[in-house]
Amino acid sequence: MSCCCGTPEADPEEQNVTTAEEPKQFGPAPNRSCTDCWCLLVLAASWVCWAVVTTMGLADGNLGRLYQPRDYMGAYCDIEDNWNGGLNLKGYTKQSFTMNISAITDIIVKQMLCSTAAAQVLSETTSFGAPLLAFADSQAYLASCCRIPSESCEGTLQVGGDLASTGAIATVITEKLEELTGKVSADNLFSPSGGQAIQDLWAEANLYFNEVCLTSCAANFALVNASVDTSDNTSTSAVREYVFSMSPDNELKLAYDTIATYSGTRQDVITIRDVVLENFKFDALPLDVCPYSASRCVPMPGVEFTELVEGSSYCTFKMSADVIAAVGDVMSDTLEALGINALSASLMDTVGTWIGDFQTSIDAFLLVLLCSFVVGFIYMVMLRFLIGFCVWLSVCAFFLILCFAGFFSFITSSQCAGVGIFETGQTILVGAATTTAVAIQNIIDQTTPASEALSGLNGGNYTGVQTYTKMGYFCADWGLSTNLNPYYNSTNYPESNLVKNYCRNPFDMADKYKARTIWCHTTDPEVRWQECNPIGVIRPVCTNGFEVASEELRIVLEILAYVLWVLALVYAIAICCLTDRIRLAVAVNKVASVFVVDTPRILALPIIQAIFAGIWTLAWCFSAAFLLSQVPADYVPTGAFATYAEAYGTDTVPGKCTGTWPTGAVWKDEENCESIVNGTETIIACWRCSQPRYSFDWRFWVSFFNYLWNSALNVALGQLIIAGAVCVWFFTPNNEKGSRKAFMTSVYNAFRYHLGSAAFGAFIIAVIQLIRYLLKYYEKQAKAQKNRILVCILKVLQCFIWCFEKCVKFLNKNAYIQIALYGTPFCTSAKKAFFLILRNALRFGTIAILGSVIHVIGIMFIVAGTGILGYFILSGLHPNMAPAIPILIYLMLGYIVARLFTSIFELAVDTTLQCFLCCEELNIAEMGPDGFVPSQLEPWLDKSQPPETASAKKVADEEERRNAQA
Repeated sequence: MSCCCGTPEADPEEQNVTTAEEPKQFGPAPNRSCTDCWCLLVLAASWVCWAVVTTMGLADGNLGRLYQPRDYMGAYCDIEDNWNGGLNLKGYTKQSFTMNISAITDIIVKQMLCSTAAAQVLSETTSFGAPLLAFADSQAYLASCCRIPSESCEGTLQVGGDLASTGAIATVITEKLEELTGKVSADNLFSPSGGQAIQDLWAEANLYFNEVCLTSCAANFALVNASVDTSDNTSTSAVREYVFSMSPDNELKLAYDTIATYSGTRQDVITIRDVVLENFKFDALPLDVCPYSASRCVPMPGVEFTELVEGSSYCTFKMSADVIAAVGDVMSDTLEALGINALSASLMDTVGTWIGDFQTSIDAFLLVLLCSFVVGFIYMVMLRFLIGFCVWLSVCAFFLILCFAGFFSFITSSQCAGVGIFETGQTILVGAATTTAVAIQNIIDQTTPASEALSGLNGGNYTGVQTYTKMGYFCADWGLSTNLNPYYNSTNYPESNLVKNYCRNPFDMADKYKARTIWCHTTDPEVRWQECNPIGVIRPVCTNGFEVASEELRIVLEILAYVLWVLALVYAIAICCLTDRIRLAVAVNKVASVFVVDTPRILALPIIQAIFAGIWTLAWCFSAAFLLSQVPADYVPTGAFATYAEAYGTDTVPGKCTGTWPTGAVWKDEENCESIVNGTETIIACWRCSQPRYSFDWRFWVSFFNYLWNSALNVALGQLIIAGAVCVWFFTPNNEKGSRKAFMTSVYNAFRYHLGSAAFGAFIIAVIQLIRYLLKYYEKQAKAQKNRILVCILKVLQCFIWCFEKCVKFLNKNAYIQIALYGTPFCTSAKKAFFLILRNALRFGTIAILGSVIHVIGIMFIVAGTGILGYFILSGLHPNMAPAIPILIYLMLGYIVARLFTSIFELAVDTTLQCFLCCEELNIAEMGPDGFVPSQLEPWLDKSQPPETASAKKVADEEERRNAQA
């Protein structure tokens, strides 16, 4: 055993890398011993801790809290013991909706109380008598109704029109309430052109409906009307009656109660009072159907509900037949805007069709799965022959991408307004080409360059030697009869220097039309003439401004172009310097592809890992769910708050209910408002908190760390086994490669000797990941507390931790390769891997970069091959089936198979490189058919001569051997 804290023993791996038997055999250290066994004891202890916290969760948790539907208070449907002494909702399994009377009658109440007729009764002295409200109360009432300016109003309330008389109140308000109470058809209620006209009803369903737990989705007005007998008020099956009462914190409650309790003889007040007493009564669902107070159990008229999916606990909207028949297309449009019915029906129909198609084409799926593996093997075989071509093609492609990206940036910085990007690019290329050609010609002829100055009006005195137009057309000689206008010649314009085919701008001062710059006739019959730029002018001259209006942005684009071109130059120099390393990388990748083809059994390992990961994840999620569901009773406050802002919070101030993550919700308890005395003022508090579905405590983090550790251990074992298999295969004699049981030997070594080292490496990864997730947790807490600075700091720390995690994973992977090769403990192997990477940084970097390119190519090849074969297989077996969804499934399948091949291939490449370095540093390479070094790597391991000569020598030796055998 060993650990990081102790003094490492002298590493005997250089001696143990070979066996003692003769003839000498090379390979992974045969004399192995168990490494890092202490970590297995820690791992076992962590399993015990996980079992303990899981048992605690199973004892106290309730999975229903994570998935059961909830009501408006946050109570869970079909659960007996709800938080904070809540209702017993056992048996009430469906989450449905009832009418939020306070919200939906708000506009009606305001239209009534804030009307001119009501204002006269409440705040003015009329012929009927004095106002019902005292002066201070009447002022508060008028401000609440926005009849006088106040801070809470922007102008007169728009509540459906003013009611100037008490008779109008009796007529209009009664009609609207009859619709809401179900006394008349509800078709007019939902029509945008009449009645209540609640046009935003569906857009704000959470405002106008209460989420409640009922026994059935069919609990609606049809149920109320079927059993309207209310004679037995003590029966839980009797329909209840709710007499509307305004919320205690409503600013209009005093005015409403004053009218509702009026006992005098004033006829104007009596008229309004009768409307209140006779019409603000609602039939509510029976108690055994809806276990809440009557105010929360009033159905919405004209609305029915049905299960979202058959057997689902969630109910969705469905309009009653009379409403649909009455409003027709108007209601259809409203439902489409809401999208609830359409979404659920369409989704289930579509998913059902997909499932049916998949079941029908399962034979095609199995064939495509087989073909996908065949395509993967074909790709591995092709890599042996095409990897060099792919690598060099990608190297050149990246150089061209840098060049073209710089050119595009330069073009964009020079693009004139109204001119296309390609036309601008062509102009720049022509300018650069002509300038270069003339400069070279001047050097050859040893002549002084001609002046290219655009002197005179519109360049009329230009005497340069430009012979190409802006778009690269070759100029024709002046005065030719074939020109568009042969009138332009040296005879008619003796002072314009019209010689040869040089660009000029000939004109007389008396000419009405003049070209704006130099030009020439072209030799292209389709383009008879075109403007020119002087030699040396590469960027176009934009007389009408630039496409990119900002000068600063044009400068940035130009600088970016130069930077990209410099990077391209540096990249080209680096490629020239790294040519030998790139060739080595190609050879290493070829060897890795040969290993995968020779050891097809290795492909089963990731599948086994995926199955284990899936089973472990499901088991852990099941156990963690019990821990998550244990939300403490005091997680959110149990008291009431005066305002929504105090309970929920604002953009800068955390709320009492939402100040801790996971955050709770907010609801209004109108039936049980509390009076809070604040000095001489009494505040009505009606807003309360509801718990979140889940919370985190120390038990969850213990369980979560176990999940991270065991998941990382699964990955570590896979890497260790693949690395060991590659090592065994690499050091097997060439004439025996593919026949030795490399995979099973590696599995035995991993579980027999190095399980502790794999657990140790996985432990380090799990700790780092746990820290990163804890930072994410605290980021959520800071966000709930509205602490933006702390949120930013935690995000930055997470970024650093993520980068550190990637580095440690890379080091761990190479440490596992060292363990597989030398059999050393984890710390020793990690140290050796670290210094090995430092000594060969360029090789590792080159192979990593080129490996990523090969992986992308491989994924694209396998996915594309799977999709194409899948299309033809599906078309042949099921020609009448729509191919879109099956092909999408085949592409996903191809991606999974591609990742399977490339993940193994990636680790095989890294292990092959370390085996190569082992041979190189220990000078133990054995060449030829009787040796173990793969032929692709022989040129780099033959120390007697350079790779090129060694390769030629190898060919000659093989030829000589064949001749001898003949």
